[in-house]
Amino acid sequence: MDEVVVQPWVLRLSLWVVLATFVVLLATIVMARLVRSRRRRVITRELAPVRRDIVAIAAGDDEDGAADARLRALHGHSVELVEPLLVGYLSKVRGAPAQQIVDILVAHGLVRRARAGLSAWSGTRRARSAWVLGVMGVREATSEIVPLLRDRDRGVSVTAARALGMLGDSGCAAALLAAVAPGRRGRGELPVWVVVEALGALGPDSAAVVGAALDSPDASTRTAAAMTIGRAQHLSQRERLRSLVDQERDPAVLAAIADSLGELGDPADVTALADMTAPTLPRSVRLAAARALGAIGDRGAAVALTVLLADEDLRVGELAADALIGLGEGGVEVLREADAAEGPAAAASAHGLAMHSLRHPMARGA
Repeated sequence: MDEVVVQPWVLRLSLWVVLATFVVLLATIVMARLVRSRRRRVITRELAPVRRDIVAIAAGDDEDGAADARLRALHGHSVELVEPLLVGYLSKVRGAPAQQIVDILVAHGLVRRARAGLSAWSGTRRARSAWVLGVMGVREATSEIVPLLRDRDRGVSVTAARALGMLGDSGCAAALLAAVAPGRRGRGELPVWVVVEALGALGPDSAAVVGAALDSPDASTRTAAAMTIGRAQHLSQRERLRSLVDQERDPAVLAAIADSLGELGDPADVTALADMTAPTLPRSVRLAAARALGAIGDRGAAVALTVLLADEDLRVGELAADALIGLGEGGVEVLREADAAEGPAAAASAHGLAMHSLRHPMARGA
């Protein structure tokens, strides 16, 4: 093969091009930071005259209504600067101050602009509009936000789910559950935790819809429904949840069922949960059942957890030990006895006692 000879001037030119590119990139980064810093200073300076009014309203100290009047009198560029700050306070304050902030934003037409922004071309604007309507509690916009659960932009669909949770309209429970399942062109498939968080905020009126979703052919939907029943304390759906213990085959759904039974906290479920720790079941299910036994924490649960200390899967034994620690001094004493016996349960018991001593150094000194 003939050697390829590169002329020295070509190498020198390449190095100069690389150096010039580096200098341009560095200058761009520096300029961007300077511009951003300058913009922050300008915004801070322009907000200075009204910042005290905003804080007074957020703290509920605007007794004479003067701060409210000054904020309502703003116009043009000042409104654009103040609105994000007011919206930010809505996630921090409650009651009368929050309603006063909402009234000011409504007076400046933010609700109208946000509803129009739900159909904007920009995904960022659609997401911001959904969030604004949610945090302002504009329940009339629920039906307009629901379609965004299937938005082509994943950030928009996640924000829409969270906004619907803030609005608290139980009528959107079915749409939230449907958004967990995969849809056309890659849409849907919202993270289960996002949907569970939103469903948990809808209140007891959504319990029947959530319970019905346990029969969905999609495993992710069943998982979301099972998790929501426990998080939202839908006691009316407990029997339906129990009926799936022997029927469900998907490990993720079974684990969610176990966790929810633990959160519902009925000692009558101890036997079923103990059966769900059987070695023939997937590890994720066994760990969830052990956590649930610890959450229930009655005498029967303590007995089942004691048996798990000697499990062949050390992680199951360690989780059982942690659960026993959570039951108080009685559980700690069980671990001490198992550790002293030096049997199969000794390793998990030693782990539990070590973690207990780290969390409670005074108990170790005693």
